[in-house]
Amino acid sequence: MKQVILYILSLIVRFIPIKQNVILFESYPELGGSPWMIYQELIKRGYDKKYKLIWAIESSIGPSPDIRSVPFFGKGFKHYIDKFLYIISAKVIIDSNIYIPKIHPKTFRLYTQHGAPLKNWKFYSKKIGKVDAILSLSEATKDIDAVLFPHAAGRFFILGYPSNDQLFLNIDLYKNGFLPQITKTSQKFDKIIGWLPTYRQHRFTNAGSDYIFPFGIPLLKVKEDFESINSLLKEHNILLAIQMHHAQKKNFPEHEYSNIILIHDSDKQIFNVSTMNLMHCFDALITDYSAAYHEYILLDRPIALSIDDYEEYSQKPGFCIDYFEWIKGVYLKNVSDLKHFIEDVANGIDSAKDERQKTKHRIHKYEDNKSTQRVVDFLIEKAKL
Repeated sequence: MKQVILYILSLIVRFIPIKQNVILFESYPELGGSPWMIYQELIKRGYDKKYKLIWAIESSIGPSPDIRSVPFFGKGFKHYIDKFLYIISAKVIIDSNIYIPKIHPKTFRLYTQHGAPLKNWKFYSKKIGKVDAILSLSEATKDIDAVLFPHAAGRFFILGYPSNDQLFLNIDLYKNGFLPQITKTSQKFDKIIGWLPTYRQHRFTNAGSDYIFPFGIPLLKVKEDFESINSLLKEHNILLAIQMHHAQKKNFPEHEYSNIILIHDSDKQIFNVSTMNLMHCFDALITDYSAAYHEYILLDRPIALSIDDYEEYSQKPGFCIDYFEWIKGVYLKNVSDLKHFIEDVANGIDSAKDERQKTKHRIHKYEDNKSTQRVVDFLIEKAKL
């Protein structure tokens, strides 16, 4: 029914004179990712003087007085009317997470994606609607994208993801006050290991795995595991910085540990720190079935993969690739494996480097910080900005 309504509306607006002077951005739940990098590059080139650059957000309270935004994801008749008017006025739509439908035939819609093909998300990808271009990372990932988005044949462009450019931006989390704020100490750690797990139980839907971790995070299943890991981290003066997936149900232990911290979105917003900024500062990464793997691999640093629920996760939601063929790193099945990885990081050992680099070259055609420039040049040409 929704697709029928959108089709009827697209026919109607063909005969209505509409000034398309809006470039509409979406990157729920925060202003970030590839849309944010494209937004900044367009401003740098002066396109904010020609178009209204508008962010589709959830809250009626804008993120900043300098950033124009409109609440897009609420309910109510007025809300739908406002949303419709912005969509049909859009010269370009740039979305990355929650799809924004293309209604006016003259609108150019770019879906930026994030990460690379990994999970079986056909239930999500089939809802994409009309799109003029989808970003891909390489010929290998483009082939998988084509399976996930069967109605977008010929619309995949290998330009790299602008979001990945942030990995190459230097930022000192000590000097800007971010780490002292969240660790509640002025202590400097010898190394930082980041942990970015994907969600298992979605906060709002039934999506995800049936496997339940007591604290929402893999491997650590009792409080004694946290205490044991914290002792090892303290011994090597290593900080373990955990950022839970925004969709994961919140049940992380409330106890504070000296060398384990939980990164909150509110802290990132206060200090204007993105997830990519954090990755740049991590000396090593722990993840699992997350898009974070495809991003962090560009830095050529140790990566560990928690796979203690692989059997369950491979059944639901499942993968669109052969996981062990594509995803290379140090595989962690239990707390003992995790401790061994921490010891290796402390001693400068990167045992999976060679295999991981082969995977990096397979996933990424571009390993530079020029994706934003390539994509904006592409938009200027294709959307006739």
